[in-house]
Amino acid sequence: MDRILSEKSKSLAFTGHRTVPVESQDEIRARLVEAVSLACRSGITCFYSGMAIGFDLMAAETVLSLKGRYPDIRLIAVVPFRKQSCRWPSMEKEHYQKIISQADQVIILSEHYFKGCLLRRNDFMLEHSCGVIAYYDGKTYGGTFYTCKEARKRCIDIINLY
Repeated sequence: MDRILSEKSKSLAFTGHRTVPVESQDEIRARLVEAVSLACRSGITCFYSGMAIGFDLMAAETVLSLKGRYPDIRLIAVVPFRKQSCRWPSMEKEHYQKIISQADQVIILSEHYFKGCLLRRNDFMLEHSCGVIAYYDGKTYGGTFYTCKEARKRCIDIINLY
C-alpha cells in the first residue's frame, strides 16, 4: 500500500449518501464545483473520496474535472476493500473503474470485506483531512451520519451541500 499522503492542512474528505435524487444531481454537481474550486483557491490540494456509489463518485469526478483549472490538485481514492465494486451494477462498475484509473493515488485499506471496514475507511479519511465536503440529509444513522458526527468530535469543519 503506497502511502505518500498530502499534508492534513491541505486536504479535504468527501462523505455523502449513496443516492442523490436525479432531479437534484445537476444542482449538487454545481455546488460541488463551487465548493471544490473555493477549497482550491484556499490552498487545498488533496481530496479524499471513499469511492462509494452516489455522492462519493460524483465528488471524485468533480475533482478530476477541475484538474485543468487547478493543475496541482490530487484525487486520492480510499477503497475500503479490494473488491468494493464487485456487486455493483455494470454501469456503476465502469464509472468506478474510470475514476480509479484517473486517481492520483489509490489506497486499498483491506484485501477483504469485514464488518466495519466502511467506517474504518471514513476514519482514515478524517485522520488525513482538515475538512469535509458532505451531502448529508441529517438522518441519525448510516455512514454519512457517522462521518459527520466523527468530524464534529474532532473539530473538523463540514461544508454540507445537501
